[in-house]
Amino acid sequence: MRSGSTEHEHAMVRAAELYYNDGLLQSEVADKLRLSRWKVGRLLEEARSSGLVEIKIHHPQSRRRDLEKKLTEQFDCKEAVVVESQASKPATMALAARAAADFLVELRPEPEIVGVSWGHTVAAIADQLPDGVFRDPMIVQLNGGANSLTDTVDAGSIIRTIAGKSRAPRTALLPASAIVQDRDLAQRLLEDRNIARTLQVASQADVALYSIGVLSPQSVLRRTNCVTADEVVELQEAGAIGDILGHYIDRHGRVVNFDLDQRTIGLDLDRLANIPKSIAVAVGEEKSGITRATLYAGLCSVLVTESNVAERVLSGNAL
Repeated sequence: MRSGSTEHEHAMVRAAELYYNDGLLQSEVADKLRLSRWKVGRLLEEARSSGLVEIKIHHPQSRRRDLEKKLTEQFDCKEAVVVESQASKPATMALAARAAADFLVELRPEPEIVGVSWGHTVAAIADQLPDGVFRDPMIVQLNGGANSLTDTVDAGSIIRTIAGKSRAPRTALLPASAIVQDRDLAQRLLEDRNIARTLQVASQADVALYSIGVLSPQSVLRRTNCVTADEVVELQEAGAIGDILGHYIDRHGRVVNFDLDQRTIGLDLDRLANIPKSIAVAVGEEKSGITRATLYAGLCSVLVTESNVAERVLSGNAL
């Protein structure tokens, strides 16, 4: 039976029907078709790889492997995790947070240095991590924080949550605002021994976990007064559509407003892109544009998102 022949194709179809539709064991399929179990295994493997057989798991927590494959093929992204969009954003966020937590748990080798940003998305992921998730990790803050957060989504709380679920953890905080008032102050802070040491550790992280931010008057950086209302307008006029660790970028992934960027305290985008597992998380269709820009610029090696965002990014209809 020559590969590619009509006889071979027929055997592949019959093997798939008997195994997947009728529920026979591979040994039973082999007996019926008078083939070896090895040959049946090869036929079933070929049926799946060729697209003849498509396996779908009908459960809210199942991932969209079709969209994941398209994202990694279309962009310079090593891995993608796509959950099915739900009727409400909180429900979708819960699924994405669980999927991101599962991804972190399953990393091999286990990361030694874990860098994290802050905000509701990263906090939700930290909450989903199981006890004993990491052994002897260094958990480090990737970018400066904010002083006016009303709940436990600040970097300190997130790092404490992850540390509390790890064995023998060490932590490194970044005691500065995400964006400060002037460049001189930013330069002095970046030269501070403790801040410089934290950012150096962050640049050596095996994993960086952060949420993609959209530019709007309701964004967390605006609501926490890291940027002013006038600066939001200036950023919009300059073409910015969102931020990565407080660095505002346009649709091509280029930094805009260099004065503001020089006042940003955190890991720079070049060093972020060089981290082996740079995990960007995007939930909400309003983030489709900044997600596409992040992928286009190669700022993440892993994307965790929802199906509505993935479909918009792939179609080019990103908001």
